[in-house]
Amino acid sequence: MSVKSELRKALIKKRKTVSGRGEKDKKILSFLTSLDDYNSADTLLVYVPLEGEINTEPLIENAIKNGKTVAVPYCENRCGKMSFYVISSLDELSVGTFGVREPDRNFNKRLEDFENSIIIVPGVSFSRDGHRLGYGGGYYDRFLQNYRGKSVGLCYEDMICDSIPVQEHDIAVNILITDKSTESLGG
Repeated sequence: MSVKSELRKALIKKRKTVSGRGEKDKKILSFLTSLDDYNSADTLLVYVPLEGEINTEPLIENAIKNGKTVAVPYCENRCGKMSFYVISSLDELSVGTFGVREPDRNFNKRLEDFENSIIIVPGVSFSRDGHRLGYGGGYYDRFLQNYRGKSVGLCYEDMICDSIPVQEHDIAVNILITDKSTESLGG
């Protein structure tokens, strides 16, 4: 097992012990929605939470209600290709690849224009310099290679690592938000 795999396994276990999640999630989303980068974006690219992840559902519902275009990821294949599809309700999602709720490619429109958007990137953990430990599929790193908008990582303060093993294809987020702070990391 690689260093990243061992760290991922240990941190997923640790994340299950994070207390006060509901309040921490609210703080994180409050920090996010107070960002100029978030408020000026017309389009929100956002993950649908898995168990243990910061709950983005209130963010999704609020963004839709406030007229933002909201797009969520769809894993096109098991080779790491991910696309985003526009949704108008969480009810449009069903369990798909890796147990993640995804949009229906036959019903929802694939987003082609990422201008004036912001992306919320999931992670098991992040380091203070914005590098993330994901789930090992590389979907977000591949997508972020060509993405020109701001990327935001959401993480519980208790889950921040001093350092994360980084490979050349790993892409750091521009902004890191925890339940304690918001850090702009450039880009």
